[in-house]
Amino acid sequence: MHDLLRLLDLPGREADPPASPVVVTDSRPMVSHNPTALAVDAWGLRRGADLVGESDRLQKTGIDVNAAADFFCAAFDPDPQLLDGCIDHRRHQFLSQLLEAPDYRSLHAATQLNDVAASIAAVHFAEQFHTLKQEDAKPAGDEMGHDLAVLRAVGKAVSAAEKEVGDLNDAALALGMGEGAPGSNDPKAIAALFRRVRKDPSLQRICELAGRFRRVAQSRQRRKTTHGLDDIVGIEPGGDVGRLLPMELAKLMLPELELDTLRRIAERQALCREYHAVEPVGKGPIIVAVDESASMQGDKAHTAKAFALALAWIARRQRRWCGLIAYSGDSGERLLSLPPGKWDEKKLMDWLSAFIGAGSTIDVPVREMPRMYAELRSPPGITDIIFVTDAECSLPIEVRSTFLKWRAVTQARLISIIIDNPPGDLAAISDEVHTVQSLTPEADAVGRVLSL
Repeated sequence: MHDLLRLLDLPGREADPPASPVVVTDSRPMVSHNPTALAVDAWGLRRGADLVGESDRLQKTGIDVNAAADFFCAAFDPDPQLLDGCIDHRRHQFLSQLLEAPDYRSLHAATQLNDVAASIAAVHFAEQFHTLKQEDAKPAGDEMGHDLAVLRAVGKAVSAAEKEVGDLNDAALALGMGEGAPGSNDPKAIAALFRRVRKDPSLQRICELAGRFRRVAQSRQRRKTTHGLDDIVGIEPGGDVGRLLPMELAKLMLPELELDTLRRIAERQALCREYHAVEPVGKGPIIVAVDESASMQGDKAHTAKAFALALAWIARRQRRWCGLIAYSGDSGERLLSLPPGKWDEKKLMDWLSAFIGAGSTIDVPVREMPRMYAELRSPPGITDIIFVTDAECSLPIEVRSTFLKWRAVTQARLISIIIDNPPGDLAAISDEVHTVQSLTPEADAVGRVLSL
């Protein structure tokens, strides 16, 4: 190369290498101008503003309307959509982790399209996010530590929200405002009910216990169902051509399977639809009389009232009228009527939260039952009366005789549950007597009564 350049009388030098393109990188995070981390419509923003205005707990966190709308829509919307970014990067990160959390899915099933439950969950999301922001204000750690802090905050938020939403559902079901019940579509009434329950430890305990009794009642009610021919509930072997499954009928059209199918039909081994139906049975009122003497104070009274609520739930499911009586000797009584579909939840909470706690005259519910029955305005019909007491009952002969005559006229059945005492004279006037050491959902006597 050099010889050639010398012959041509040309100077020689190495060409400069081609210039590489210069790439300028910006390490700063991408800035977004979205005020919310989720896709929130005008209604969602308005609910966020309402929440901030209504909730003292939200106001303490200091979050703005956009953040409140994000947290509410994360719980309420059936399919929350995360945007590409948000002016608050940390909130975007928190909601991104929240929507991916496995426990969030089970919580979301209970809060979506449920205004009250979603509001409760939103408050817990906001509180844990506020705590996360406070931790961010401390001396910075590594990036992994920041990510773990988000995961911890999300876990705590979902766990606390699940518990309180569960308490809400228990309270609503116990007090007659569960899903499908009259009033269940009134979020303001449900929210007011839950606020009262949350502030009263006695009501909290009663609603919690009522949920356990109600689950026993559901199980017992399913077991006693009488069946007919209205609804398909499964598949069974049989030979009734009218009940054959389509797949069995299709086999009759195939020459290779026709003979085998005919054989199985003849031997009643073909797959047929199984039909069941509930036969309607006319039933009368349920009346529950709860002893509120001083010896019942505390857990005994809470359990007895929770048991009464479970019986009221049965009455409601069966479209039966229900009456609740609380008594304590001759100190007066509290009467409450619960017609089917027309419960007064405020009066029911008043009945549950009060307690007489006076002396005990053990023949009172028997002696006064005809009068209380009239004051309750119970409709006619075969009436189930349940006594719950911890007293050993002693009845004068004339009281016993008068009650038995009244019971025959009104077609009443008396079931007595005596806690930690012998039944005494209640055995002589009751159709059923059950003595229990304590009134628990697991007791056989409780299951028997809850199968009414």
